[in-house]
Amino acid sequence: MSTVRLASTVILVRPPLELYLARRSARSAFAPDAFVFPGGTVDAQDSSPLALARTLGLDDERVAREFRSAISPDARALLVAALRELFEEAGVLLARTATGEPIGAVDASAGGAPAFAQFLEERDWYADAERLTLFSRWITPPSEPRRYDTHFFLAAAPADQAARADAVEMHEGLWIAPGDALARHRAGTLHLVYPTIKHLERLAAFDSVEAAQAFARAKPIVTVMPDDTGERFVLPPELENAW
Repeated sequence: MSTVRLASTVILVRPPLELYLARRSARSAFAPDAFVFPGGTVDAQDSSPLALARTLGLDDERVAREFRSAISPDARALLVAALRELFEEAGVLLARTATGEPIGAVDASAGGAPAFAQFLEERDWYADAERLTLFSRWITPPSEPRRYDTHFFLAAAPADQAARADAVEMHEGLWIAPGDALARHRAGTLHLVYPTIKHLERLAAFDSVEAAQAFARAKPIVTVMPDDTGERFVLPPELENAW
């Protein structure tokens, strides 16, 4: 059985309600050529003392509230990884200065080396986990060769930053309404994977960023593992529209 790796994904949204998707590289070992939300696996750097010290919103009360549970050893690293991956793959930096001012547009290539936390420390900036809202947790079924325990976070895009695919892991970034993305998928012009489809279906019910955020803050977090016993993934009936 393959190892299940921790991962973080960010559903980046902007008014009225569009989501940012980008195409994974054709060479990717996971979901090649599929349009997905920015994200990736948790690295050792995401739980380093420096990364934790350079991230706002990691206090016990806030983390417990966000995860709707007792704080797991991985909770803070998942938040840091979400912020790091969003910057690396989409060029969007959710961060503040030491005096609390939001950071504007930054060249994401500057964050590649040194590590994300060092990049922040050199500028005396702080990644802002308070701008993330946990939306869901999905685990890849055992039948898949690569398995992930992925936490999806919702975040509003800063108005003064433009999302751009990194042209390495992600290509052809686009902003699109959830219903439009689903329509293009049904027409065969937008390749989506099952978890992305299910998240788009849930978010298609809302017509504003504020409504989607309110839903995300109030909903329960139910761990989802699709049923893979047939020819395609399906949700267990009791989880449909309940996760």
